[in-house]
Amino acid sequence: MNIGILIPELGGGGAERASQILGNYFIEGGNRVFYFLLDTNVKQEYLVRGEIIQTNIKSCMSKDISDIQRLFWLFKSSLQMRRLKHQYDIDVAISFMEEFNYINVLSKGREAVITRVCTILSQRKDLDGFLYKKAIVHIFYSMADKVIVMSNYALKDMCDYYGLSRKKLIKIPNAVAGLDMGKEDRWEYGNKALVCVGRLESVKQHDRIIRAFSYVTDKEKQAKLIVLGKGPNLNYLKRLCARYGLEDKVIFAGFTERITFYLKQARAFVMASKVEGFPNSMIEAMHCGAPVITTDSPGACGEIVGKPVKMGEVNSMVLCRYGILVPAMPDTKLNPALPLVEEEELLGKAMMKVLSEDRIYEEYCKRSRKRAKMYLISRVGERWNSLLDDR
Repeated sequence: MNIGILIPELGGGGAERASQILGNYFIEGGNRVFYFLLDTNVKQEYLVRGEIIQTNIKSCMSKDISDIQRLFWLFKSSLQMRRLKHQYDIDVAISFMEEFNYINVLSKGREAVITRVCTILSQRKDLDGFLYKKAIVHIFYSMADKVIVMSNYALKDMCDYYGLSRKKLIKIPNAVAGLDMGKEDRWEYGNKALVCVGRLESVKQHDRIIRAFSYVTDKEKQAKLIVLGKGPNLNYLKRLCARYGLEDKVIFAGFTERITFYLKQARAFVMASKVEGFPNSMIEAMHCGAPVITTDSPGACGEIVGKPVKMGEVNSMVLCRYGILVPAMPDTKLNPALPLVEEEELLGKAMMKVLSEDRIYEEYCKRSRKRAKMYLISRVGERWNSLLDDR
């Protein structure tokens, strides 16, 4: 079978990592895989085993483009994609991200068209413009043969808010696959290192994590926070660390495919995103046995850590079956000059709990590994195989 994976780029994000894992899985199953990418200068961080096809399609995400121009771009780009699908004899086209999802449905020929919603669209206030209007989302996703969502939250969002037919939707989570440890470097960060992973963008709220971490360093002098990822907020986050005197405590390690090296050494994995469709990094952390601390943000985080096994006071931290859950951060602009808000302090207390209580740490190490088995590519891949067999 010839499978096309349509994605803007392979530049280091969660959707890109998911496409890499999925494509490699299909190839191991005896299929041919082609990655159709935008014409972009973004460095392709993820190495894939499939063939990369440069489409010569430019992005329409510039704010300088009008809605009419975007619509024209969609139809023009779809004609180009239709030719490419025909040229490479694509049997199934699986797309990621809205601009390529829409191109996928508009370029449909004889192949099955599967679109993949990578986030909780109704909650992404940072995503605006023509492609994200409620009616547009409904129209284009209704044209797909199937729409993949990754959590129960996303399923409800697409049904209730965007009005998609439940029969159109299939829930398939992201998968975890083995990561290369690479050469054995010497670990320099001690046994009190917290790790967070993700693009350095506002939606990931690294600034909230850093402020919560400042609560930790007042009590645990050996604590370190390692931030893996790249993005436009790097300098802002470094300035924030300087403001709180954390320059030697917070390490910005950049993007790496050797994420396992850090996660296997981490005392805990921390996440505080505004919205998370389905965080690859969280299940990769669990695969490595790292305890998970996350905010209860819209998306899959609460679903991954499971049901509560012990609850504190209302609006407090919750010890769930597979991780620790704290309230989502307030939807207000952060003021670095003000004291920590309650939600930031609770996140800091959750970090301290894992850092200081060995019993909690050891228990969640075991539970993380158990949970990660649910998301192994060998299991998740069976759902994809069933979907493609039924096309």
